[in-house]
Amino acid sequence: MTERVNRLAWAAGFLVLLAGLLGGSPSGAQEPGQVLQAAEIRENIFCSAILSDTVYLLAGDRGKIFRSEDAGKTWQEIKSGVRVPLFSVRFVDDRNGWLCGKSGLILASSDGGLTWQKQETPTKKHLLGIDFVDAKRGCAVGDWGQALVTGDGGATWQEASIPEDVILYAVAMAEGDKGIAVGEFGKIFRTSDGGHSWDVAESPVESSLFAVSRDGDRYFAGGLDGVLIVSRDAGLTWQTVDTGVTESIYGIAVRGDQGYAVGDVGTVLRTTDGGATWQPMDVPAKKRLFWIGTIALAKGSPLVGFGAGANGLYVGIREGELLW
Repeated sequence: MTERVNRLAWAAGFLVLLAGLLGGSPSGAQEPGQVLQAAEIRENIFCSAILSDTVYLLAGDRGKIFRSEDAGKTWQEIKSGVRVPLFSVRFVDDRNGWLCGKSGLILASSDGGLTWQKQETPTKKHLLGIDFVDAKRGCAVGDWGQALVTGDGGATWQEASIPEDVILYAVAMAEGDKGIAVGEFGKIFRTSDGGHSWDVAESPVESSLFAVSRDGDRYFAGGLDGVLIVSRDAGLTWQTVDTGVTESIYGIAVRGDQGYAVGDVGTVLRTTDGGATWQPMDVPAKKRLFWIGTIALAKGSPLVGFGAGANGLYVGIREGELLW
């Protein structure tokens, strides 16, 4: 185990991620195709996506992927073909999606997450964040300033690394070949050429940033010790927002005025004013034993979605209510 991987496991606060990076040990008795209730999933979940009104997806430790066709009521395990952690997922529509993970791994699906194929990449560094603008143009980021770009849906990936020894935890791409990557020490990087080159943006914080989310020209980033920052000019300038919490933030999603941020010890924050202010939501004490690592919101109204995290923790979201 390298010093860098140890730093990753510690900084993100995922106390069991270290075991996952080492290969982990089997937990639970799920089999591919077996119908499961959310409470029966026991894997650590690092990423999630909503493909349509009814199709949801979870992925995480040991290459585990779970897919629901009834908006999270029941789940089936999907064969990934790998047994390493999967850290980030992005679907651009109800069919085309990508997952990234340990040791330069990228998987792609063209059938709504039912099957996955490994794509060749030029790196063995851990890839922690991935995002696509459309079915062709995408970017993945990760350890040691690693950045990869593709213009053909991942048939080929090219090096576009940032020349700094800094972990990049997340990336959010936009139309016009623009995008933002965030990482250690509050670092923020901007691209205007689809991720082929990156410029340093001025950051108002020095705490590591683990998540970044885009809604139009607005970007939201969160990280260590409850830090949350927002940009309303496509990432040119950033301002801090008081969250009232000190627990680390691992996932953010905003749709218009409504949004959520999730993190350590079951933290859930909600905004109803487009991210100007955030309020902690009530979470049962037994749920605070676990971190929530990802949040996904559907498009449209009413606002629905879900959060997921340690040991398969799952919470539904509907119009400001948490459904445990």
